[in-house]
Amino acid sequence: MKPWVFLLAALAFTDSALAAAQAPLDPQEQEQIQDGLSAPELRESPPPVQEQRQAPIREELLDQPHDFLSRRVEAYSRKLDNFFSDPNRAYDSTGSTLQIRSHVTFFEGGVRESKADVHANISLPNTEDRLKLVVQRGVEAATQTAAERDIKNATGSAQVAAPGAPQDNNYYLGLKALAAEVFGVALSAEAGAKFGRPIDPYVRLRAFRDFNFSQWQIRASETPLWKHSEGYSAASEVNFTRPLNELWQLRFTSKATWRSTTSYFDLAHIGALYYTPGPRTATTFELGAFAPSDRSLKLAVYSVTFRVRRQIYRDWLYLEVTPQILYQEANGFSATRSLMLNLEMLFGDRYL
Repeated sequence: MKPWVFLLAALAFTDSALAAAQAPLDPQEQEQIQDGLSAPELRESPPPVQEQRQAPIREELLDQPHDFLSRRVEAYSRKLDNFFSDPNRAYDSTGSTLQIRSHVTFFEGGVRESKADVHANISLPNTEDRLKLVVQRGVEAATQTAAERDIKNATGSAQVAAPGAPQDNNYYLGLKALAAEVFGVALSAEAGAKFGRPIDPYVRLRAFRDFNFSQWQIRASETPLWKHSEGYSAASEVNFTRPLNELWQLRFTSKATWRSTTSYFDLAHIGALYYTPGPRTATTFELGAFAPSDRSLKLAVYSVTFRVRRQIYRDWLYLEVTPQILYQEANGFSATRSLMLNLEMLFGDRYL
């Protein structure tokens, strides 16, 4: 036998023996291979690549456009609510937020009024945003509409937009817990009391759910409230939001509030048209109608509001200019004109 043939046979035998005696991979290397950080030599050829299944026509024509529009509608709605600090959406939002609003209102005849409000939702550590401290001025302020807030600030009274609402400018401290989310419905519970004496405890429950129908986003909410000094109330609200194009958005809101101290509902209907010409400026034109369900009281109020909001520094300092006209049935529907200047500061992780 020739020497070179013998040498090749010996090398082949040695290679097969080493392969048979190779130690198994340690667990760390096994995890790296599974995660794609390293790869062993392929001993077998890879399986043939299967052709990607073509989506059925119904998915292309129905599901995909529906999913795209749903995401678009929700993104538009969330963007506007965050920009305008809508009270309802701010109360339901996640994370910690401290809001300080200071406004001055000018009326015909040179009358001027000013006031400051503080609202805070502070997430407690190690609770995964499920437990919050809530500080608010007026226990109903957290779940009122932006139109109700503007009328209260312009007139100094919540009873203009909601005749059955009590006069309440006290500060309250509460503890809010996200109880559960069942079938898409978010449930929360809150309990607290008024700062100072006498102690005035309250308990509030809230449930809301978002729906997408065609190009509309619909939010329905129910907010029962018990307050020691005023008894029971329940606020039912539904709003419909629809983007018209990249700059314009339409919203309709209806709200009914029942209170145990009255024998009627406080009703509110608001139509709003939003215009966002840039990322730092947005405007709103609103028409509102407010009245008790008992028409014999003759306390109907109609409002025309134009709001211009400008982000003047980073994303936490805003200036808002709000001219408004109120027509109150109690005053013979004569026009009451006002101009409100509002400065708002926001604090929290999202505003750093």
